[in-house]
Amino acid sequence: MLNILSTFVLLTQLVSSISIPPRDTNVSTGSGTWKSFAPIPINPRQEHGAVKFDNDTLYIIGGIIASPFPTVTTVQKYTISTDTWTTVADLPIPLNHPNSAVVNGKIYVLGGLSTIDNPDLPFWNATGDCFEYDPTPNTWTTIAQLPEGRQIGSAAVGVKGNTIYLAGGIVNTNLTDDEEGTVSVFTSYNVKTKKFKFLADLPEPRDHAGVGLIKGRLYVLGGRAYGHNNTKDTVFAYDIKNNSWTTGLAKMPTARGSLSSGVIGTKIFTIGGEGDPNTTSGVYPQVQAYDTGKDIWTLYPDMDVPRHGTAGVVFGNKIYIPGGGLTTGGDPTNYTSYFQPS
Repeated sequence: MLNILSTFVLLTQLVSSISIPPRDTNVSTGSGTWKSFAPIPINPRQEHGAVKFDNDTLYIIGGIIASPFPTVTTVQKYTISTDTWTTVADLPIPLNHPNSAVVNGKIYVLGGLSTIDNPDLPFWNATGDCFEYDPTPNTWTTIAQLPEGRQIGSAAVGVKGNTIYLAGGIVNTNLTDDEEGTVSVFTSYNVKTKKFKFLADLPEPRDHAGVGLIKGRLYVLGGRAYGHNNTKDTVFAYDIKNNSWTTGLAKMPTARGSLSSGVIGTKIFTIGGEGDPNTTSGVYPQVQAYDTGKDIWTLYPDMDVPRHGTAGVVFGNKIYIPGGGLTTGGDPTNYTSYFQPS
């Protein structure tokens, strides 16, 4: 009897010493499928811009190609209905990490990172150069530069009406060390008035973040600050009407930078990313969606081929991911695929 009592007391002590984590009520599970489409021709690509032009076409803009990772001027158009790529007019200058958007039938590139020719300065530096592309004559036009102190690449880009929003980004990146010049500045550009406007800074510096604009709010999800490995799990929401930020929203289940994103309904999908300590490639495979109406996250099936350094382009209920990097740093691929949640 003494032995039984002693055993009971011991078990009671063990159970009471176990810390049972609370169930995360802000996370659920979803399903979906991946499918490949025609690979990018000419060269594999990463750190490019990618934008939806109309209901049948997307464009990829600039970026870098394979070792020694030169920055390119190449611009290519993908047509969904024919599953084909077409090369169009080059960018006026080579750019990687361009801030790209489509407004009123034209493509805008507002800054980005440019190549440094001096081998003693292993940096890509931000440029204030801005351009407008008109597909009908297939020409690029130089427009007003980003204001001084607002030159950035890899910003979180959103569009509402005639206005393009650029949140955060980097002013430079060191190609030999894990070091980036991350900023919190927030700028808008109105394509009709051709005017820039300074807005309330991000709550914290961010670059390579996910982004989505829903019901007058611009969301900046995850990203990183000052280097590949300093990934973030925060969600910030900017109220366009009130010029103010909201913090304290449900955090990402997996902190990631250099991720792709896309909006379907009230959800912002965050896909892939860079800086994963648990994979040999250093690339995150996760697909996770934030429901802006419910402030909850849903976990979806991993990427078919994990990538970073690209962008999500949404057509209906599919998110197209063209190219990207296969390992931390530079390892461009021409592989392309789309994700369709179910």
